[in-house]
Amino acid sequence: MTTTYLVQYGRSAFVGRFQSAYPESLPRDARVVVWGPRGPELGTVLCQPAGHFTRPEEADGELIRPVSPEDDDTAARLESLGREILAAADARAEEAVLPMSFVDVEVALDGTSAVLHGLPWGECDASPLFAALSGRFGLTVRLLDLSRTPTASDPPDPAKATCGKPGCGTESGGCSSCGTGSGGGCSTGSCSRGKVKSADELTAYFADLRKKMEAQAAGRTPLG
Repeated sequence: MTTTYLVQYGRSAFVGRFQSAYPESLPRDARVVVWGPRGPELGTVLCQPAGHFTRPEEADGELIRPVSPEDDDTAARLESLGREILAAADARAEEAVLPMSFVDVEVALDGTSAVLHGLPWGECDASPLFAALSGRFGLTVRLLDLSRTPTASDPPDPAKATCGKPGCGTESGGCSSCGTGSGGGCSTGSCSRGKVKSADELTAYFADLRKKMEAQAAGRTPLG
């Protein structure tokens, strides 16, 4: 028999539903090891949800066990490794003149991956930096872009929710309904400028750009 728990985990205080086969009931504030979307990490039990929130197919991962002294020792060792990664990331970003800084880091409990909390103030390709860090420290280093982290705010004024294109914001979708760009939406593909692009986003962007350039070149008539 399994039990569902709401668990808070990560420096950003994510909350997820985790299935547990642990035989004893875990109280609120119990420290546990969970295996979630980012791998194994420490978390804190909030409660046992009721009703439709307990469906196993919608769980975010598995609650493995309560935290042991060995887990705490491992977490402390990885905390030290994380500080090394953070310092190296800042140094490489400064050397490469990347418009971003790193404010925190989390290393998975199994030591196979790390998540850097980055704050960019301009578009850039940080893929070489993460590849270099991954090679140096022998684990996968990924980015948590803090500029894209949801925050609570007042609803935007529909009259101001435009990207400056003619007709943008005149529909219920605001800027996202702008039809002046290719495939709908803004011509930049997004109404938010100054965002760092992930490796996957850059790959898709340049692949699409290459196709458009090849199609344009094929349609040209040589002069002379």
